[in-house]
Amino acid sequence: MPDRYLKNAMRRNARKTVRRSLRTAPRGGRRGGGSQGLLWWLLAVLGVILIGAVISWLQGLGAEEPQERPEGAEAGTLVRVIDGDTLIVELDGQDERIRLLNIDTPESVHPTEPVECLGPESSAHMETLVSPGDEVFLEYDQERTDRYDRMLAGVWADEVLLNVQMARAGYGAPVHYPPNDRFLAAVEQAWEQAEADGVGLFAADLDCEPALP
Repeated sequence: MPDRYLKNAMRRNARKTVRRSLRTAPRGGRRGGGSQGLLWWLLAVLGVILIGAVISWLQGLGAEEPQERPEGAEAGTLVRVIDGDTLIVELDGQDERIRLLNIDTPESVHPTEPVECLGPESSAHMETLVSPGDEVFLEYDQERTDRYDRMLAGVWADEVLLNVQMARAGYGAPVHYPPNDRFLAAVEQAWEQAEADGVGLFAADLDCEPALP
């Protein structure tokens, strides 16, 4: 059940509890009725407070630490998505192949490797996060290119770090190719959350065998 439905249902139940308590509370005219009525009223208020605390706890579970794009990141325009961890971005009028740092998603377009479990789904998820023509911002680490001449970067779109989002969705496993580790801690934390949530490569109903690290 989505959180918003659960929260609304709990609020409705809280209101019903208060009304029911007020209706059933003994009247003050009976012996001891005043103290019993007060007790019922206090119990109803306590119930509302407890339900409010639970709702706040549920909201905290779904909250994510805010991300803020750092100043000085290089601006570019997305040309197209290659797969879950590779993009083509236009920088200063030149199309560049960008490899997202510190994540590794299932292969779907590798010329010498077979399509891996959830490879196409990983690419499709990236396409839900960013589309051709979107402005993106690149943040680099110590080594800016790999042996395939791909640029290595953290990629931001709409104040969202795509590297972390792919990990949180259960598609981007953490990887570390020294010396680049700028985004590794955030990716690892997001990957652990994906495992706890049972999403992506951690889903229980997969019809293929995931290649987990």
